[in-house]
Amino acid sequence: MEREQIKNTTVKLMAVWYNRLLVIFLALLPLWFILYIESEISPDKKFIAHTFHVIVISFAVLFSGFLSYITWRCYRATGEELLRWLVYGFLGFTIVYAPHGFLTHYSMSNVWIFSLYGPASRLVMSFCFLVAMLKYGEVIELEKAGQKRLTVPVILFLVINILVFGAAHLTTVDLNWWRLLAEYVSISMFLSSVIWMLIQKTRGYMALLYGLAMIWFALSCLSFTIGVVWDHQWWFAHIIFAAGFLLLSYGVVQAFLTTGSFKNIYSQTELLDQILAEKKKSEQALIELKEVNQKLEELAATDSLTGVANRREFMSRSEEEMSRAYRNGTELCMMVVDFDHFKEVNDEYGHQAGDKVLKNFVKLTSEIMRPSDLLARIGGEEFALLLPETSLSSAAKVAERLRQYIEENPIAIGKKNIKLTISIGLAQYQPKVDTVKKWLHRADELLYQAKDKGRNRVEVEDSKDVGD
Repeated sequence: MEREQIKNTTVKLMAVWYNRLLVIFLALLPLWFILYIESEISPDKKFIAHTFHVIVISFAVLFSGFLSYITWRCYRATGEELLRWLVYGFLGFTIVYAPHGFLTHYSMSNVWIFSLYGPASRLVMSFCFLVAMLKYGEVIELEKAGQKRLTVPVILFLVINILVFGAAHLTTVDLNWWRLLAEYVSISMFLSSVIWMLIQKTRGYMALLYGLAMIWFALSCLSFTIGVVWDHQWWFAHIIFAAGFLLLSYGVVQAFLTTGSFKNIYSQTELLDQILAEKKKSEQALIELKEVNQKLEELAATDSLTGVANRREFMSRSEEEMSRAYRNGTELCMMVVDFDHFKEVNDEYGHQAGDKVLKNFVKLTSEIMRPSDLLARIGGEEFALLLPETSLSSAAKVAERLRQYIEENPIAIGKKNIKLTISIGLAQYQPKVDTVKKWLHRADELLYQAKDKGRNRVEVEDSKDVGD
């Protein structure tokens, strides 16, 4: 068994590390292609396709605008600050990146007016996404979230567009240096988001997608620093960025379609773990419910003072024993027991003393009764004892023994030992004739006969009457 546990632990550990290595491989996968293109494909080889570029960028802008909207909806529904900064990142990319596509045909006359908007958009996005991760876990009131507006960030992004447009016309500045600086700063902020996630030990399905997307964005920026406009590295940089964008957008859409929350979107493994945990809780709750029901059933069938069966349980069990006796052809007897002059005990010593007497009676009776016998309290100080598979003569001996046992064992009340006696009525079950009520009534009548004849005695049903 121990060897099997070690084996399972080892296999599980191997699976965990395989999963981690797989994530690392996926995160760095674009890097191998970047290195391949850099080493194997000449920068002189270019693919110039203005119309295709305009169409692709148009779709990218539309998708980004759509994601800005649904992320904003998620933020308004949950108040998570991370989502608000994701909105700013998507919206900033949409607004700042749009001229990169619209000005494609100007790339031949002024390459900077065409190529500076890309680095600027990635710089804006990396900053917003870094702040988003720093805000992870922060939530504001939904009422305040509903009051937030996008007017200020939209104006700010439009101002950035104007500044980039103006910078593209500067002839005294090394714009390529500024382009590379923007890309390197973007790389540092994308990677800082991942590092912060690792430091904070941020876990979860969305966190994994977020981290992969940030690494791919950083690698895209790296690819842009290596490539030049229209070469294969430049095109591949677009592909990497689009892959990261689609990966992150998938998580955002999943959030929108489910909980609306960044933190509460789960992978299949996490869902399975939660289902198993909830199943375990349900099973435990079911066990506890059964225990409670069992206790309730016991309480419903038990006399609260003495702990023996109550009248209701005695009637039910008597019917079961009657059916069994009739079916098996066995004998069955019942005795009804009542204390003699019990009221005097209560009057002289109080009800607590009376309760003590009843408890002591149960204790003494249990010492002489069989496990199959059933003792029940059916009235104030009145008890009934059911004797399965017992003849009338044998039951009479048990009744007499019980009477003597109670008489010989006085109970201590304070400093006094009180001697108590009981009267007993004993009746045998008559198949095809008796119901529980008739049988109990007959035994009760015999009890009153015992009291009328002087108490402290057993009155047994006449055997001649049994079976008539």
